[in-house]
Amino acid sequence: MSVRNLLDAAFAQPAAPATRDSGLTFTALSSGAWKEFLLGPGAGPGSSGSWDEQLAVLWKRVVAECGEAQRLADEHNIDWELAPHESKAVLALGGPDDVVIDVAAAALATQREQWELERRFARIHRRLPSDLSGLVPADVGALRSGLLDEQDFRASTYAVQQDRAVRWVRALTGTAAYLSAAHMVPAGIALDVVTTAPLDEETRDSLRLPAPWSFITHEAVPLRAAQADDDELAALIEAGVCVGPEPVILGGLLAAQPDGRLDTTSGFLLISSFDATGKRCQVLQPAAYGDHGGGRVLYGYAAQLAFARWTSPPVLPDPGPRPMSRSALGRIATSEAGQAGGFHGVRVLDFTPPPEEPPQERPAPTGSRGPLVVGTWRRAHWKPGVRIGIRDSNGKLVGPVYKDGAVEGLTFTRERRFFPRARVRPDLPLAPTIPVYRIPGPGAEKGWRR
Repeated sequence: MSVRNLLDAAFAQPAAPATRDSGLTFTALSSGAWKEFLLGPGAGPGSSGSWDEQLAVLWKRVVAECGEAQRLADEHNIDWELAPHESKAVLALGGPDDVVIDVAAAALATQREQWELERRFARIHRRLPSDLSGLVPADVGALRSGLLDEQDFRASTYAVQQDRAVRWVRALTGTAAYLSAAHMVPAGIALDVVTTAPLDEETRDSLRLPAPWSFITHEAVPLRAAQADDDELAALIEAGVCVGPEPVILGGLLAAQPDGRLDTTSGFLLISSFDATGKRCQVLQPAAYGDHGGGRVLYGYAAQLAFARWTSPPVLPDPGPRPMSRSALGRIATSEAGQAGGFHGVRVLDFTPPPEEPPQERPAPTGSRGPLVVGTWRRAHWKPGVRIGIRDSNGKLVGPVYKDGAVEGLTFTRERRFFPRARVRPDLPLAPTIPVYRIPGPGAEKGWRR
């Protein structure tokens, strides 16, 4: 079975007893393609240094940042710092007089007002299209509020063991998503951002995020594109990448350390698929940073947050004396500022194509190597040290950037710039691809064959 079908199957597994009949939950990772894609080889639940211990570190942080840790101290004299975070998920604590405190429900309750507000706005604004095309910044509220439902806020007995991990991750990601600064990538470069080439080590070390938590969204990109190698990605681009019933990536949730450096304890990918009832849902799935598929996507998001330019959220029109009424929300939803994400504080990626550089001199083919006969696709990538011309107060270049007389610091500076995917030698045809077809017949193995 191909990687694609393994990933599809992860969302098609029958629901365990006592779990939701509809909606998506995160997939427990013990082996297989999900583990390889999201965590890389050699990691899994239950082992030292596994993803659940990493999430415990973030859970400890989130409960403190949302204010629940302070409430535990004030009302129950409980020191959240002393809970056994690195050994298990702290979902409930025993308080004075045998009171059991559901920490997961309490943490989410701190964000409930904002969740209800975004959900109301999403119902007024519009229903998300099933193919997730044409998303606008105002849709961020529907994407974020769709991560939770009413029962997430209710206290649990935790009687069913397999529900505990699901509830823990939903409480962690749901709370963190509402603590985050929202960002949106325009549709035109969503595929390039998701499939960005691996960052060099110096670029990784230079990553600084704009907020303690950053929630980044974009139009749907098929998960198979993020998993593809260069040849497979080129074939997908040539065929026209389209969204079908398989899982897609809609963005991610990233954390920063207090000094702004990227927190690589764990990241989360926003993944969407159809649930058992045929409804499209989304879930934040834990993912490790690294050189595997999911890890590269997280680093690609981090680079955009760190180095790209983002527009500030627009100012909303005056909502009137009843700002949270349906009529006021309706006026905001239809306004230009509301569509541009002002209600949710969305920052939109302001992508400017990098400056053209002088063509590099390439040595003539030597030995048995003949002239090029086919073209290729170059994957989107970040390039350090790109020359950027210095301009005066009128916007004119003060001097040459590449020619004689160019002086670093006087006529140009150097910056990291994002280069979208491009055809190399577009004058030449691409290499022929191997046809892919589905084996017909009821007895055939499900999957794609080459």
